[in-house]
Amino acid sequence: MTRSARRLAAATGDLAAIQALLEAALAPRKIAVTVNQRRECLLLRLQCPTTVPAAVVLTLLARELIQWPSYAHSQILIAAYQDSNEHWQEGLDLTHPRELQRLAKGESLRQNLPISRKEEFCIPVQPLSTKDWQVTAAGLGLSLLLLASEGVTFLLSPLITLVHEMGHAVTAWLFGYPAVPAFDFRYGGGVTLQGDRAGGIVLLIYTGLLVLAYLYRHHRLTLTCLGVFTLLYTLVAFSPLHNILFVAMGHGFELIFAVIFLYRALSGWGCRYPIERPLYSMVGFFIVFFNLRFAWQLQFNPVFREMYLMGKGGMDHDFVRLARDFFQTDLATIVGLYGFFVVLTPAIAFLLYRYRQLMVYLFVRLFIFEG
Repeated sequence: MTRSARRLAAATGDLAAIQALLEAALAPRKIAVTVNQRRECLLLRLQCPTTVPAAVVLTLLARELIQWPSYAHSQILIAAYQDSNEHWQEGLDLTHPRELQRLAKGESLRQNLPISRKEEFCIPVQPLSTKDWQVTAAGLGLSLLLLASEGVTFLLSPLITLVHEMGHAVTAWLFGYPAVPAFDFRYGGGVTLQGDRAGGIVLLIYTGLLVLAYLYRHHRLTLTCLGVFTLLYTLVAFSPLHNILFVAMGHGFELIFAVIFLYRALSGWGCRYPIERPLYSMVGFFIVFFNLRFAWQLQFNPVFREMYLMGKGGMDHDFVRLARDFFQTDLATIVGLYGFFVVLTPAIAFLLYRYRQLMVYLFVRLFIFEG
């Protein structure tokens, strides 16, 4: 097969053609290449006979990649090894041709300067495009229109109620308590029916952690993270902290879902049609503004606050329980802290989008590459 034919095949995702081309590109440095893929990410494991700076390898790869007519993958993650020791890791974003052109010209090479570990670790950030800003603005405007109509807000409130009760239920199951989320048709809103702790559920969770530890027994970093997570889980599960989480994660799940919706709006992750992005943005901002208004009324509207303090059906609301039973503070402090997290929610979604390649890198580092 000619080189031109291989480049056409590589553009369609042919791993054999990709490996042959990249091996030829790195042949001057006698670097062996092993190619794998995970969804839209191309994974390269390089075996280097001598120490080779990351900038040199990226330049050689870029000079080959710019010759391809298109790319079947959105990014390349590279791990370089010397003997059995990891040398460095890097990422290439194939959705930015200008970056490849810059690398191909050798602009990343620095003459007579040693490349430190910090310089080698360079994960590109994702800037907001014009389309991203348009999607954000459209969702923001639509959410404000929805919130301005009490009728539409009332129709959408069951969605928030469902997410809220799911937060209670999921947290309960994670710590061994069978729970079922439900709508409260008698008093309004929702309610989560929780049973006594079942030791079998906790045992099942620890079994899952042991299985993960066995599967990744050769990944030192992954084993360390699993060990730390297991320790933290144990401390929370067998202390009053899990009760605090159970009460708090109703409203917490609402914010988590808002982050997910806003992230999908910005990134287009999982969206099949263009209209989905502004709709995700609309729902995400609606949840944010709905909770922001709720926190504002609870903080500054005496009538609304007194009604909240009355509870419903003999049960106290979440923030009352957190303030009185767990933190022994006033309701205003808990509500003010929650309002801070509500305001922070869009910023978290933005940061997740901006540093999504770092998240991919960490995922690959923990669950794919050994080390």
